[in-house]
Formats: sequence, C-alpha cells, structure tokens
Amino acid sequence: MFVLFAQVAAVLFVIRLVLFVILHLIPGGIHPVRDTVSDYAASTSPVTRVLSTCSSWAAAAGWAALGVSVLTEPEFGASREGVGIWLIVLAAVLMIMPWVPTDGPGQRTTVRGRVHLLLAVAWFTIAYSTIGPLGRLLGAAGISGPADLLSVLNVIAMIALIALVVSLIVRPLKSRTFGVSERVFILVVTLAPLVASLGIAGIVGG
Repeated sequence: MFVLFAQVAAVLFVIRLVLFVILHLIPGGIHPVRDTVSDYAASTSPVTRVLSTCSSWAAAAGWAALGVSVLTEPEFGASREGVGIWLIVLAAVLMIMPWVPTDGPGQRTTVRGRVHLLLAVAWFTIAYSTIGPLGRLLGAAGISGPADLLSVLNVIAMIALIALVVSLIVRPLKSRTFGVSERVFILVVTLAPLVASLGIAGIVGG
C-alpha cells in the first residue's frame, strides 16, 4: 500500500511542477521577480487564479499521499511517525491557503493578508524541515541514491531560504531578489518530496 501512495505522490508533484511552470508562462500580470508566488492567487486573471489554486492543491495532495506512504511503511521505523504527521500537516496548510489569498500587489494590508503570511511562513518552515528527515529515513532503509540527492537539495533549499530572508530584511534587495529566491526555494521543496516519492516507490533507487 505504501508504494501505491508513493506513486500517487510522485504523479501529483510532477503535476505541481508543470502547473508551476505554466503559471510563469501565463503570469496574469504578476512579475516573476518583483512579485511573490502567492500573488498569482490574487491576480486579476481568472485563469491565473485557477492555475495557482490547482498548483497548491496538487502539492497538498502530494504531501498528504507521501505522508500516508511514510506512515504505512514499517521499515522506516518509529521515526516515520513524526515525519509522516508533519507531511500531512503541511498538506493541510497548503490546502487552506487558496481560501485565504494574499493581498494583491499594491493593495493595502488586510487581516486576510496577514493570515496568509502566517500560513506561508508555516508551509515554508515545515516544507524545509522535512527534507532532512526524509533523507535520513530513506538512507536508513537503504535507499541511498535518493537520500544523497535529498541531502544536496536540503543545502540548496537552505541557501535559497537565507537569500529569501535577507531579501526581506534588506529592503533595496526585495524587488530584485525576493521573487527569484522564493521561486528557487519552492522549486527545491517540490523536487525533494518528488525524489523521496520516487525512491519509496522503487522507481529511483541505489
């Protein structure tokens, strides 16, 4: 059963990546460098808003499926419980986010926008914090190839996250580097669970 859930997760993360690319091809007035990824959900274009929602929900379903896969594979040991539960919590956060969209570019800050920011911080934090543990679970189970790749992705995610935070603190950098660092981070934290899913499903091993 855990293999099936891992396969489903892999498919969903591929869909997430495809939708993420399409959002940048049909941006709906959202700038890929100056604006945040959350701004796609507040676009004036209905197509862009729908694509953004579908992208979030594909990722949410992917993390939920991966969480169930981890929880139902006894070979991962007792530590799988914490990782699996956090993956499902992450899925819940992403599932909720489209219902609480951010304030659009140039709009005044609202309570809804602040709640969205808190949810965004939560999903960034949880997504990053699950990469290392996933790699250790796979490594302990002898799935060394994906485990090694997760270690590399963990470092890249850390660098992107640091760049993102610096972009927020150093105001002149925000319009130049925040959008890029955020997109790199999101790409990496989507590739990481995809790699883990492929490893658990036995599609990628070694």
